[in-house]
Amino acid sequence: MINRLLCVISATVLLLPGLVFSQESSMLIGLNVPLTGSYASQGEDELKAYKLAINQVNQNGGILGQKIVYAIKDTKTNADTARENARTFIKDGAIMITGGSSSAVAIAQSEECQKAGVVFMACLTHSNATTGKNAHRHCFRWYNNGHQTAKAMAKILVEKFGNQAKYAYLYADYTWGKTVQQSMQTVIEAAGCTTVLNDSTELGAKSFLSSLLKVKKVKPDVLVLVHFGGDMINCLKQVNKLKLRKSMEIVVPLMELHMAHGVGPEIMQGITTSMCWYHGLSEKYEGSKKFVELFEKEYGKKPGNAAATAWVNIFQYADAVNRAGSFENIKVIKALEGHKFKLLGDEEYWREWDHQGIHPTYVAVGKTPAESKDEWDLFNIIASKPGDDVARTREENPVQLEPLE
Repeated sequence: MINRLLCVISATVLLLPGLVFSQESSMLIGLNVPLTGSYASQGEDELKAYKLAINQVNQNGGILGQKIVYAIKDTKTNADTARENARTFIKDGAIMITGGSSSAVAIAQSEECQKAGVVFMACLTHSNATTGKNAHRHCFRWYNNGHQTAKAMAKILVEKFGNQAKYAYLYADYTWGKTVQQSMQTVIEAAGCTTVLNDSTELGAKSFLSSLLKVKKVKPDVLVLVHFGGDMINCLKQVNKLKLRKSMEIVVPLMELHMAHGVGPEIMQGITTSMCWYHGLSEKYEGSKKFVELFEKEYGKKPGNAAATAWVNIFQYADAVNRAGSFENIKVIKALEGHKFKLLGDEEYWREWDHQGIHPTYVAVGKTPAESKDEWDLFNIIASKPGDDVARTREENPVQLEPLE
């Protein structure tokens, strides 16, 4: 595998039909990110972190003496496009593929990488299915999942809003939205609360008014919005326009910095949410501090958890190859499975039997405009739930990964 001729496609010539070939020893990584569509802001953040991490690795001698080169493709947050991109990367000799900001996109890439024997380091994918029913031996997911989010938030939501509260859910109509909504409803109802509305919304929708008017009619105590990226920004702005917050609390199960930044503290204040990482952790952890400082120096802004996931993927893949002493996919997978490491926080690990990254899920509340120190200071973290406490058990997630051959 490592003796294949590897193509180097620089960021400046991505749209050109010709390929530029390296004159030095190098290995190719495929970066499959959303550059257009509802999740483009997250894709931009990922790409910035990928480039920064790759540059750091290369400055420190590369991986096993080989320089990382990369190709970039736009998933358009579309599973078919992402799948075709992955096939092209594989054909061009990519040794690893990473990226994406949709669970459907992640699962499509995971399938292609499993068939081709190429390691896939998933980026933003929150559906239970990615390391559940659609899990593959060649796929690893550091980002947390819907079950982890729901379990981390459940007790806090019950404490804040009571065990008799009525909940309404709006959710994106694809694998991620469905599994997160189901996970949230299951744990909330187990605490005694009731569900008065479930309504799906189309990915990329510009208007959520018809669904929000249904919400207004059923008068919930809590509205849960299972949307992401530009969809979440649009929906929250429309919630604000209809003045729904005067009669109900708002919960966003999964938050990413650029979503919050897109609406600002005036709208975000008081909203309860969760995230797998936040730049404010740089005040506590040296690894996060280093990452945030490098990112801010390079780009003049704070990184979101999309960027954090990309950062982890590059450094953990590089570390696994170095520990394995080989780019051979089976050896790299074995080096990752069960591996414990410290990078952005305390010790965490890749679970051996489903390849889920195990680390804390953070519950947060949006700051008021007066509390925010700057445009990126948007949340107070109110709880940190240990990864092992919120992850699915073997009984809850009885996956059987393909054997290593």
